[in-house]
Amino acid sequence: MQNKPFIGVVLGGDMNSYAVARAFYEAYGIRTVVLGLYPIHPTKDSKLIEGHYYSDLFEDTGLIHAVTELQEKYPDKKKIMFGATDQYVKHIINNREAIREVSDTYIIPMTSADLYDRLYEKKSFYQLCEQYGLRYPKSMIFNIADGDENMELPFEYPVFFKPSISAEYAEYEFEGKQKGYKVENAEEFRRIVNIVRSSGFPGDFIVQEYIEGKDDSMFVYTLYVNSEHKAEAITGGRILMEDRTPELIGNYNAISNARDVELSMKLKEFVEGIGFTGICHFDIQYVEDWNEYVVFEINIRQGRSNMYTLASGVNLAQYVVEDYIYHDHKDDFYIADKEFTVSAVSEKRLKKALAGTSAEQYISSNFYRFQLAPYDKGLKRSLRQEKADRLIMEEYFKHAK
Repeated sequence: MQNKPFIGVVLGGDMNSYAVARAFYEAYGIRTVVLGLYPIHPTKDSKLIEGHYYSDLFEDTGLIHAVTELQEKYPDKKKIMFGATDQYVKHIINNREAIREVSDTYIIPMTSADLYDRLYEKKSFYQLCEQYGLRYPKSMIFNIADGDENMELPFEYPVFFKPSISAEYAEYEFEGKQKGYKVENAEEFRRIVNIVRSSGFPGDFIVQEYIEGKDDSMFVYTLYVNSEHKAEAITGGRILMEDRTPELIGNYNAISNARDVELSMKLKEFVEGIGFTGICHFDIQYVEDWNEYVVFEINIRQGRSNMYTLASGVNLAQYVVEDYIYHDHKDDFYIADKEFTVSAVSEKRLKKALAGTSAEQYISSNFYRFQLAPYDKGLKRSLRQEKADRLIMEEYFKHAK
């Protein structure tokens, strides 16, 4: 590693982690450490990554073993921790004190466990939205273990059905699993409840009014909130191409710039009002009939596709370093306004996918790839990405609306 007094450390090795590594590399010319279960694309065979892998990383003892070994290798460097998924973020927060007992060189720029739980539990999150004037979908709680799948719902079909706490749901694997389900009728509702119930998952789901909209009516807004609970930057993106693979519904494969000052200020008021710290992003839909934005959820981390924040001019790694390493807190709130498009697939493939749709007009000539940095080329990586691109396109057209 180059001679910097810090390194980035990401739990998980997916495209989220690769974007964090790109941010550190572009700002400081250093590699990022990935702690994972095993090597995966896109962080595998990357010049930006130093990978360390532990099959028991999701266990408390496995995590502490991993951070202990890393401490022995880099005893004098500050180690700034990120989580690539909800599970990893929760894992870090739950073990915050144990990690710090290993060494005070570990920096965990994340919110408290209590606030994390309030934000990830959809019922309490929507109560906070109500308090701060953010519109959210009409919803009800349905307990998988005890709920009556034959009940009459308070909303007309179709409805959207999703776990109340996604990190808990992620621990269960079963055939037909999706991040969330669009439910067309009562018969399908009963079928899905029984599929989830048979997996052993005992928790709550949210039944929610389904709001129709094209991909380009969906937005994501990411904020950095410093250690003094002040929002320093926000960057918005308009979704151009959703991931239509059933188990990845809710993720996206292409995004372009978006900027709404009024919405940005509302989100700033929200995160500062609740005393948040760290990186978060909101999933939002603009409902044209209502002339209003609807907030679906908040994630207590950088997004899976957070390369778009770097493309917008907001380097999240740099914001964290300046806050926690150099104690430089910015007085102004920066609302990003740089034009960009970031895509998992090539520009040619993206244009093919969006041809004739309303999203086509938002493709920018300032074009980035999520998982292929121009300074990190290699034959193995390129071949794996080509295979991934083909699969993305196949699933997109297979499940296209």
